[in-house]
Amino acid sequence: MKKIYNLILLGFLAPFTLISCLQEDIVPNPTVQSVEMYMEDIEGNDSLITQPTVNKSFRFVVKTDADIATVWPGGERRIVKKVNTETDSLDMFGNPVLIVSDYYSDYGLVKARGFKTALGETGWYTSYTYKEIGEFDVTILVTNHGYNSADYKQVVYEAGKVTVVEE
Repeated sequence: MKKIYNLILLGFLAPFTLISCLQEDIVPNPTVQSVEMYMEDIEGNDSLITQPTVNKSFRFVVKTDADIATVWPGGERRIVKKVNTETDSLDMFGNPVLIVSDYYSDYGLVKARGFKTALGETGWYTSYTYKEIGEFDVTILVTNHGYNSADYKQVVYEAGKVTVVEE
């Protein structure tokens, strides 16, 4: 009788433990509220900017509820050229062989990388310096719970174009 009672008790308690575990694994898609740029002014304080200056360091600040954020500023893309020619080197899949790239369109290729961010008081931030003037597409990749689970929620956020000007 005691054995039957224990099995019935186990039958009632098992679903409750599984339900509580499953609720912990429900992970929402991350959202990005805003992307701001800050540059240090003469007094050493951070100033909000709309257009970064060429060859001057500034910070991207991503305000998000994500666990991880990566910034792809789209400012540098260099491709290996074939010897004594202007033709691009291609890998066996037809992709260009990169020296370096921070364009999101190159995501997944060797030597293409976004910039890791650190969590600050106002959001996830990273420093960057554009080496030439022009317009660049900025892409933010945000992830929830992807580092410790099979439940991986990743969202690509197109932050828009950044215009880099001369000093």
